[in-house]
Amino acid sequence: MKLALVLVAGLVALVGCGAGDGSPNTAGAPISPVPQSATGAPASAEYNDADVMFLQMMLAHNSQGVEIVKLVPAKQAQKEELKNLAAAIEATQQTESTDMRNWLKAWGKPETGSMDPHAHHHHGGDGLTDKGLLEALSKKDGQEFTLDFADIFVAHQHNGVALARTELKDGKNPESKALAQRIMDSRTGEVQQIRTLVPGQ
Repeated sequence: MKLALVLVAGLVALVGCGAGDGSPNTAGAPISPVPQSATGAPASAEYNDADVMFLQMMLAHNSQGVEIVKLVPAKQAQKEELKNLAAAIEATQQTESTDMRNWLKAWGKPETGSMDPHAHHHHGGDGLTDKGLLEALSKKDGQEFTLDFADIFVAHQHNGVALARTELKDGKNPESKALAQRIMDSRTGEVQQIRTLVPGQ
């Protein structure tokens, strides 16, 4: 938790300096910190199937998101601000996942759901990024990697927002729905920051 807060604070300071010296801000608004997402709070016993599916799908989504952002520091010639953002995202999503695992365990539910794609129809699919795209991304470097990373990760986070939106509409558990709102806020902020750091987004 403390690591996520420190990383986010450092990111805001770095990006704030860039915005003041003429760096482009394609979102047209000041960059704000990525909201802290995990609370460590236990989930209440009141839940429905939509809550369970949301947590299971977000666990898989977060796991893949961490896999993507871990590529950033391994690549050469990446902006320091982008590396800091990737580290902040990794820390945030790992702490989110800790909460989600604890809630599912408390409910006696598995961490993974059905592999049947039809089971996720009402959630707009499983929200995951094609593995072939990630394999191709891992082989790239420099500016080519930066541009493709931005394209892939922005789309990935939009999928996360879609999952969270469905939870807000169909879910019952108050902690799970509060997490969904934080996910919507944090992913929207992350996309804004990526679009600012990577021209052309």
